[in-house]
Amino acid sequence: MSFPLSEQDRAVVLATLEEIRSEPPPSNRAGQGCVMALPGFLLLLVFPIVGRMMGIQGGAAAVVLILGGVLLVVGLALWFTAGGAERGRATAAAEAALRVLEDRGQDGETYLRAATLLLCNAYATHGPSTVQSFDFGVGASRLGAQRERVMAVEEVLLGEGAIYPVFTSQEPDTEDTGRRAGGDPQP
Repeated sequence: MSFPLSEQDRAVVLATLEEIRSEPPPSNRAGQGCVMALPGFLLLLVFPIVGRMMGIQGGAAAVVLILGGVLLVVGLALWFTAGGAERGRATAAAEAALRVLEDRGQDGETYLRAATLLLCNAYATHGPSTVQSFDFGVGASRLGAQRERVMAVEEVLLGEGAIYPVFTSQEPDTEDTGRRAGGDPQP
């Protein structure tokens, strides 16, 4: 038995999807980290030879080497921790949506908006990797009576090519429906 969505319900889901898409994504600092780490590494690698050839020594050499070390450490820290911001944002949004869906005193539109938020944040994508933002089995059990409504919303979002399957089990579609086998949903 599936939960029937009216045209008005579908409109709420699609409007919520557009709101989510219109929000600016969190800034990705991985590129900045790489831009900082690479010159820092090269400075530390090349300066001892080039600095000696140029006659730079003492305090000036120490400043250059400290600058190179700082660039390398800060750049690597930004580069390696950049994915945590996206995953943390998706996890927080999914948890907030799950809490709304667990609350039995909400109206239908609130549930639809929460289901859309949950499904759009089920996966956190950073660069080449995609991870789940919550345990889908635990999430399904937390949904209780709202699970059918969430699955109906998921069907709408899958039809739009906006999400990966979360609570439904579908094989990747290779036809021209907005999804590529193993690829990203269309934005």
